[in-house]
Amino acid sequence: MRWRVRASVLVCLSVVGSLILGALSSRAPKKSAIPFPTGYRHWTLVKTMAIYGNQHPLFNQFGGLHNVYVNDLGVASLKQGNAYPDGTVFVFDLFDIRSAQGAIETRGRKFVAVMKRNAKLNASTGGWGWEVFQGDEQKASLQDAKPCRFCPLRKKGTKTVRSKWKRNSHAYRSQNDSTGQGHFSA
Repeated sequence: MRWRVRASVLVCLSVVGSLILGALSSRAPKKSAIPFPTGYRHWTLVKTMAIYGNQHPLFNQFGGLHNVYVNDLGVASLKQGNAYPDGTVFVFDLFDIRSAQGAIETRGRKFVAVMKRNAKLNASTGGWGWEVFQGDEQKASLQDAKPCRFCPLRKKGTKTVRSKWKRNSHAYRSQNDSTGQGHFSA
């Protein structure tokens, strides 16, 4: 009789333990499908822009200095205005800024936002997926990707983005274009 009581207690403890472990694992942050883009600052620079005043409609969300980069896989599509192949990655690197003695300086990094093309995995969002990494952390932090569908970089309903290649301009040079024969601009 005692062994039946012990067996019942062990079964109950096992069930409760399994339920607790299941609840804890469901609360654990899920691993992002988009990892931190190591080395992105060596990619092609698409655009640099400072949003420094509340006159700009994106000031509240994106006030600061931002640099936009694209990986090698997306450069040809950007230059030609074609659809991007799977694996194309854009990075939006946003820094806080301050104005001092007639200069605008960067302070700390606000976040790194990543937009990656994977038509199969992200079929419901036009083939693009998103992730955000706060400050200098390399830990994914995006809770809700719904607002990302309206990213200013993305052209609605297409496989392309708003940025366009401009020829013969010396205003911006990508790190891979030392000739100055073109630059990217949104």
